[in-house]
Amino acid sequence: MSKTANESVLSQGEQRRYPRAASDAAGEIIIGRWPRRRRLPLRVRDMSATGISVRLPRLAKTPVCRRATVRWDVPPGALPLKRPVRLRISGTILPRPEPGAYGFRFDRLLDEHLAQQKTQTRKSLAALAAVGLAVAIAFLKTRNIISFWYDPLWQAYSMLAGFYVLSRIGYSFFYKEPADHGVIKSLTVVLPIKNEERHIESVIRRLFMARYPRDMFEVIAIDDGSTDGTWEVLQRLAPQFPRLQIHRFRQNKGKRHGMALGAQKARGEILIFMDSDSLIEPEGFYRIVQPFHDSRVGAVAGHTNIIIEPENFISKMEAVRYFISQRVMKAAESVFGAVNCCPGPFSAYRREAVMEVLDEWLNQKFLGAAATFGDDRSLTNRVLKNYRVVYHAGARCSTYAPDNWSGFLKQQLRWKKSWVRETLTTALIMTREHPLAALPYFTSILVTLMSPMVVLRVFLYSPLVMGAATYFPYLFGLMLVFLLFGVLYYYYTQSRYWYYGLVFAVVYSWVFSLQTYYAILTVRKNHWGTR
Repeated sequence: MSKTANESVLSQGEQRRYPRAASDAAGEIIIGRWPRRRRLPLRVRDMSATGISVRLPRLAKTPVCRRATVRWDVPPGALPLKRPVRLRISGTILPRPEPGAYGFRFDRLLDEHLAQQKTQTRKSLAALAAVGLAVAIAFLKTRNIISFWYDPLWQAYSMLAGFYVLSRIGYSFFYKEPADHGVIKSLTVVLPIKNEERHIESVIRRLFMARYPRDMFEVIAIDDGSTDGTWEVLQRLAPQFPRLQIHRFRQNKGKRHGMALGAQKARGEILIFMDSDSLIEPEGFYRIVQPFHDSRVGAVAGHTNIIIEPENFISKMEAVRYFISQRVMKAAESVFGAVNCCPGPFSAYRREAVMEVLDEWLNQKFLGAAATFGDDRSLTNRVLKNYRVVYHAGARCSTYAPDNWSGFLKQQLRWKKSWVRETLTTALIMTREHPLAALPYFTSILVTLMSPMVVLRVFLYSPLVMGAATYFPYLFGLMLVFLLFGVLYYYYTQSRYWYYGLVFAVVYSWVFSLQTYYAILTVRKNHWGTR
């Protein structure tokens, strides 16, 4: 693998970022697929949470930087284990200077793999439930076909919605996390901030605790005219972290201007944009740069988990919704390399791809008014014209949900306005550059635009004309879909809050679907954020 000034293969020292435990366990490595599959004996020399050092027969022609699977018995007391366990883990073979010695980096951290093993039974039951719900939804759609001419508008909407949901879920099962190429690239983390005195110190400290070479990343924090103590916190932190730059707009200019300033001052090859209340996970930076091994990739959407706060009802509901919007919806888009919105909490871009469109994006106008919201969707659209945009489910951060309904509704309205403004642009890009992804995307547009009409018809018009019982079929179908989302959320997370997917179904039908038309009518009104 070639190296440049901004890219390097993980060195032996970098492989030892986690504590390692000595070992002398026997096992085997499986390379290739049938009928050319090879099995070679190996000896595990030491291990950590990220991988193992192994010794293979000296005469074995073992390719490096290639995918393989290892099986071995982990002795008791080895990190992070206290009992013997037989493991089978996929990963990547890495070079070592010593003859016959190799590294093997796991696809997932060892504790992530062990957690997955422990939940296998529950995952299997959840998978069966998901299949059953999907079959039930598909069966209901056949009834729509039979009854189509009795009520064309309702039946068409129901079939479109069913096709969209089932196709997204189906595509998402073809999604695979981007491969680990062992690549380190220079990064610049850009952090626009407004009135985040409460969170910003923990956010910045977490950034510098990430398991990534310190000399390969910098952080640029931009205070966008905060009126609380945010700037004072930044000034206190700057001397503690030499690779932290701080800048201040005395007057509020908007998140987009903060992002642009960071991009202009960045020295890294990769720009990572984060929200000012996002907490990066230790492997987040390393994982999000891996897709850039492919020169066709211009941006990568990270995965955002909502921090569930016991007293925050919204956080429990949003945890399900966020997860499905990413692990299902963005995963499906990523299969085609056509993710159409890299989320604000955690996303990465090639700096050269951003600089190509920076002026156009910074000075964007819509219906004569400056565009000051939907910055992430707008930037993703411009990068998507020339590059692939993918999603990495393993590159994770956590963020807070609004803790009051006023802030929550403002957030949703802002997102809907950005959807309204960018939809036509995205549709044209999908048609030209990603035709396979175009049909589901156009279906989502129709479903979104038709939903308010259907809700008003089901809950207002039909009960008055045909009786209250007429809305039960709609509610039943809606609950089936969101129950399926809740089960999928449980399949991936085993969270006890999975049933909040049903709660969100009610909020969606009565609030968010109706909010679409208001967003269309007020799309020219701009504001910075949600807090």
